[in-house]
Amino acid sequence: MKAYSKFMDVIEKIIRILLFVTVAVMVVVMIYQVILRYVFSASNSWSEELCRYLFIYSVMLGAAIAVRRNSHLQIDVLTSRFSPKLKNIVTIVATVAGIVFLGYLFIYSVELMKTGVKTASAGIPGVNMAMTYFAIPLGIVLMVLCSIEVILKNVHELRAGKE
Repeated sequence: MKAYSKFMDVIEKIIRILLFVTVAVMVVVMIYQVILRYVFSASNSWSEELCRYLFIYSVMLGAAIAVRRNSHLQIDVLTSRFSPKLKNIVTIVATVAGIVFLGYLFIYSVELMKTGVKTASAGIPGVNMAMTYFAIPLGIVLMVLCSIEVILKNVHELRAGKE
């Protein structure tokens, strides 16, 4: 359990660095685009598309961190009334259900990537759409890894409560 959490700490640090880079690049490119458009009355197509793609990656990477911290969308009003044991059980069941859903989503995201191989980006020459679609399976894999940690932590808490 501790080894897996340490592994996930390293993964989260990498995700945070990637998020910092994607958001920083998005901000710089957006400022560039605004200056280009409103000061020089010119524009380009690649900047908006690049920001869109970076936003997709940042959402999928951020979702993994949200899963790990258990800060995704949930009904706290209901679960706050549960006993700690029942709350752990509900969290485990909901996380397993989430993993099943992510499994189905992963299958379809790989199919989407396969179709994207044949398609080029409209605004960024030389960029294959599969690179953009890769954000989905990447985010899914990271969310599953984080979900496994959530399950392990809750199982550990259940076992500690029984002793």
